[in-house]
Amino acid sequence: MRSDDFMNAEDVARYLNLGKNTVYQLAKSGQIASYHVGRKLRFTLEDVEAYVASTHQALFAAQSSQETIAPGSEAEESVSKAAAFGELDGAPFAIAGGDTAADILAGSMNTTGMPTARKVCGSYTALVNLYAGDADAAVVHLYDQASNTYNLPYVRNLAPGASVIVFRLYGRQIGFIVQVGNPKKLTTWGSLLHKGVRLANRVKGCGARVLLDEKLRAMEARADVIEGYGRRYKVGTTAARRVAGGAADVAIGTERDMHGISGLQFVPMQKEWVDLVVSKAPESRAGIKRIKELLADEDLRRDIAALKPCDYSKLGVIVYES
Repeated sequence: MRSDDFMNAEDVARYLNLGKNTVYQLAKSGQIASYHVGRKLRFTLEDVEAYVASTHQALFAAQSSQETIAPGSEAEESVSKAAAFGELDGAPFAIAGGDTAADILAGSMNTTGMPTARKVCGSYTALVNLYAGDADAAVVHLYDQASNTYNLPYVRNLAPGASVIVFRLYGRQIGFIVQVGNPKKLTTWGSLLHKGVRLANRVKGCGARVLLDEKLRAMEARADVIEGYGRRYKVGTTAARRVAGGAADVAIGTERDMHGISGLQFVPMQKEWVDLVVSKAPESRAGIKRIKELLADEDLRRDIAALKPCDYSKLGVIVYES
């Protein structure tokens, strides 16, 4: 693609690993330059890359402040992602997490008149934010090996004593992203330990990283035997591109992470569940009411269903309440 070729919102969302609603918000705020071709909104790759460069400048500014941020750290992820999503200062309701479903829900809440901020971070950090009172809701997908379940063990352990309600959002397959033909024959978690297997790993706290670490712990395996374990990538598409480019043999992720990237194959390993955890604090009551309405709304259901391939048959079901 040439730098002056036009892209639509879906192209930009895929390029930046964002939701389309977030792309529209960034265009409306002027953070990404956009153009109307007839009635359609269009972008150029040059302008999208200029926006990416601006988020790097925001990160540099943060690194130059009193607090030093180590490259590849969770702090780096928080700063760069916050810049990318353009958090709404002073919004009464905040949703933490890195999944596109959080973007969809926040966009819908803003559209219906409830200003909603996004705190973009990994699932683990999202729950910590909720427990600390820095977020009203968290979108999470965290696997617990001991119970062979998702999310609820982390809700109980990371938010002890907190009064919460947990809504199911959707399910999807997570597994290995490999080159076409799976040249290293990676079909089990143990196969990641084979000599010569290079991993494009993810940052601490995200669902894919937690899943990998839980599987390694269950095998009583040392993580440092995996080549590339210490190199961490903030988003799944970046890790997938490392595999496609031959710099790694495998990444842990979903089929959506490899969407639009040629030369890749998906090896499903298990189903994961993406849930919404909401604090039941008095200041969250209006947000809970709005969320219940939206989770029953057909427009939002269609937006979630568009996160193909996914199982949204249990969307809105309350799976836990305390």
